[in-house]
Amino acid sequence: MINRNIKAIALSVPAAILLTALSASLAQSGAASLHGWVAFENVAYVDKQPKAKVVLQHDPAGSDPAYSTETDEHGFFEFPHTSLGRFKLEITAKGFQRYSADVYIPSDFAGNWAVQLKAETPTAKSP
Repeated sequence: MINRNIKAIALSVPAAILLTALSASLAQSGAASLHGWVAFENVAYVDKQPKAKVVLQHDPAGSDPAYSTETDEHGFFEFPHTSLGRFKLEITAKGFQRYSADVYIPSDFAGNWAVQLKAETPTAKSP
């Protein structure tokens, strides 16, 4: 009985070490992604959605190239592969107020972001 327990422990210890090493190597892959959806004030989801420009810029600005994309016909956007660190996320669309947020993207991050852009208020023209 004791011999069987010792054999079981002897076999499970290397397996545990191997699993720990594998999970540690996979845990910090450095991969990151950001997906999102932009809704537009006063535009129904079933209507054709305006296009929005989505920019993910390293913070401080200019330290690395920015990632840029546009929303699709349903308002979705995707940055499938980004670097890690602090970013400024900016979303702009004609006729809507600019949206800006600070974002931190760590290793192995797969984030989702949803925002509703507010319609621009018409400016009164002076006579």
